[in-house]
Amino acid sequence: MKLLFTVSLLITINLNAEMALPDNFETDFNQTITNEKGKVIAYNGDVKFKNEKQILVNELGEEQKISSKLFKWNYKSPTKKEVCSDGLQLIVVDHDLEQVSRYIIDEGLDLEEILKVAQKITTKDYKAVYREVEYLISVDNKDQLKKIFYVDNLDNRVKIIFSNMQYNIKSFKDKELECDAPKEYDVIEG
Repeated sequence: MKLLFTVSLLITINLNAEMALPDNFETDFNQTITNEKGKVIAYNGDVKFKNEKQILVNELGEEQKISSKLFKWNYKSPTKKEVCSDGLQLIVVDHDLEQVSRYIIDEGLDLEEILKVAQKITTKDYKAVYREVEYLISVDNKDQLKKIFYVDNLDNRVKIIFSNMQYNIKSFKDKELECDAPKEYDVIEG
């Protein structure tokens, strides 16, 4: 559940002009979750993000801009998991448990809205308070996303550090952003 909440935070990334993400990126990450008793769980892996923008024309000839955001988190340690989203649905493939979980993303956490209220506190750090939760967000010397820190609704301190960030790389094929779940895995609809 902690993993799901943390991933939900990053599903809807669309940073403001000062902290803008490109249409696609790839990065490694280290994530730590520290509970109120001080127990730390550390994860690492890589993540890919693709933001496709399309213009559709309706029957009246009016143009509509459509944006689809695709994420794939590939957790490598301590467990092997894939977490994929199209912004509407979240799929978690737990290879250790041989289980696939599918969730509809609720409106409970929206980083785009969080960043609309973010205030610069130093040259590279931002702070936002959204729905009574405080978020600290840092960028690196290239103004690329570097770190996110917050306390989740279970009072866990969550820190995600990004490294080897590659902005504006050649666009991924949608297939690269899909979770790979063998047919014999159990499926849970959430």
